[in-house]
Amino acid sequence: MSAIGRMACSISHDMRHSLTAIYANAEFLERHDICASLRADLLLEIQQAVLAMTERIDSLLKFGSGRKSSLVHARVSLVVEKAVAAVKFHPDGQKVSITVGKLSPAEADIDARNLESAIYNLLLNACQAAARSTQVPEVKVHLTEVDERIYVTILDNGPGIPASVRRTLFDPFVTAGKPNGTGLGLTLARQIAEEHGGSVSLEESNRERTIFTLSLTKSRSLPLEDLKSGRAASKPTAMDLRTALKESN
Repeated sequence: MSAIGRMACSISHDMRHSLTAIYANAEFLERHDICASLRADLLLEIQQAVLAMTERIDSLLKFGSGRKSSLVHARVSLVVEKAVAAVKFHPDGQKVSITVGKLSPAEADIDARNLESAIYNLLLNACQAAARSTQVPEVKVHLTEVDERIYVTILDNGPGIPASVRRTLFDPFVTAGKPNGTGLGLTLARQIAEEHGGSVSLEESNRERTIFTLSLTKSRSLPLEDLKSGRAASKPTAMDLRTALKESN
């Protein structure tokens, strides 16, 4: 009930904010004394508000659908590339330098659509964080494989995640200071990763960098006790990830 209450408050606040922007800009567009450039800016703001509302609704639908992943054997690098391309089209990704390191040709049993959605959410969060950097905003992506595990690592040079929300970061409707966040991106990303025999974890976060890693298992036919005990792979450390990201560039 507490989660439902937070959800209702979050949706009401966010939708009201977007609808207010749409209504106000529509009123301005009725005026005949505004120039073409201002009219174009107002239309762009309306489009961005509609996009934000659509993303919130999509997140809620995915969160509440309960649909399990349908797995097929495919190359993970193709999913990463599609997610990167999609984020570059998003307004929050257009002004951020997204660098993709050497991608491992690893294949796994995946639901390509769901996995792309999880990686997209992590990348979009990274771009939004990097946009608040005091330096040139930058996001780096790396794909590695260790034994039976695959790791997608995403690094941004934003100001870091507030310590006050780190323990609850993956809970529904928790946002790390983003005014228009749904609070479902990380929850959905972890849920999808778990359906692929992995997880999403915050490896490091400070004023210089934040590193998230999404892991998945190549084959879901591995014994469950191996997945739980971690005998299937040795997870890279944060230092390993920083080194790999540096060398890939």
